[in-house]
Amino acid sequence: MVEINQLSNLMNYRTQLQDAMASSRIQQGLGVAEQQTDQKIPTFSDYLGKAVDVLNQNMNTMNQATTDMVTGNQSDLGQVMINMTEAQLSLQTAIQIRNKCLESYNELKNMQI
Repeated sequence: MVEINQLSNLMNYRTQLQDAMASSRIQQGLGVAEQQTDQKIPTFSDYLGKAVDVLNQNMNTMNQATTDMVTGNQSDLGQVMINMTEAQLSLQTAIQIRNKCLESYNELKNMQI
């Protein structure tokens, strides 16, 4: 249950990051045409979004496989365990990446210019 809460926290963080990026562009006065040219080069936000989407997909696959196993629609316990392990590893990786990003942010914040 804690892992599901952490997943929802990551999804909330992703949406907050996207909102911050959008408001930053608006404050800088970038037009629609200029925003479209920025999309050609993948940003950190793009990579982070893709990673969160893959994590979400792994969690949904695990949930569906578990539900199918409980209801009797699937009898392959090995595949269910593989799905669970993939989801667990994806979540642990996402949490570690989040921790490293926060550490880096805090180091940058504490730097003196």
